[in-house]
Amino acid sequence: MLSSDYYLDKTALVTGGARGIGRAIVKRFLSEGVRVVVCDINPDGMDDLLADESIDSAMVLPVVGDIRHAGEVLDQVAAAGWRIDYLVNNAALSPRIPSSELARDVLNDVLDVNVSSAFELSRMLVERSELSAGGLVIVNISSVNAWLGIPEMAHYNASKAALLSITRTLAVEWAPRGVRVNAVCPGSTWTESWEEGGWGEEDRARFASKNPLGRFATPDEIAGTVLFLTGPDAGFITGHGLVVDGGLTASV
Repeated sequence: MLSSDYYLDKTALVTGGARGIGRAIVKRFLSEGVRVVVCDINPDGMDDLLADESIDSAMVLPVVGDIRHAGEVLDQVAAAGWRIDYLVNNAALSPRIPSSELARDVLNDVLDVNVSSAFELSRMLVERSELSAGGLVIVNISSVNAWLGIPEMAHYNASKAALLSITRTLAVEWAPRGVRVNAVCPGSTWTESWEEGGWGEEDRARFASKNPLGRFATPDEIAGTVLFLTGPDAGFITGHGLVVDGGLTASV
């Protein structure tokens, strides 16, 4: 926990916040007393989040909708009278498709969600009145896939590399406006999506053995990194992609 007053009266907007890493980020902000606008396209996931007894629903503004319609998301924020201090662009698509079978419309859809929507939401938030008078901190959730040629993920890999490049560019452009922009680049992080994809304990152990630390990251570890980048100790950090991968990229 940080000092009890640092996050006083602060508000975060987290996209893709109902499940997985996004949900861990939401809960970490709430634990520090930050109000959170949770945007997610999945109504069932949102209901499950709000049913969590550890969450104070009065501190959450649920926005069920498509992040590709950034203006509609911000309209709901404005209607609630909330102003945003922290934006976490976490929503993403990551289907596994061999490059030889990757249709152009699928590629464009992945780039639209993973890159264009993050850029548009960031730009609109900087320009609109929903931005807190105290400035804005943006954290983009990129990936170690920005550097690695993971098979059957050309569309996702490209999107995360683009998001990292946009992070650096916006950090430079918007620094004079008091806006910091950074990225977190997770390695393999164990969430429910792995289990839903049919991964068992043997698969998990075999995949984790390729990592120098010999395990997956937890969503809470990624959330803690996001919290660090929004906090006072990161006040002079902008334009950076912080890799959280247990040494994977250092070993290849």
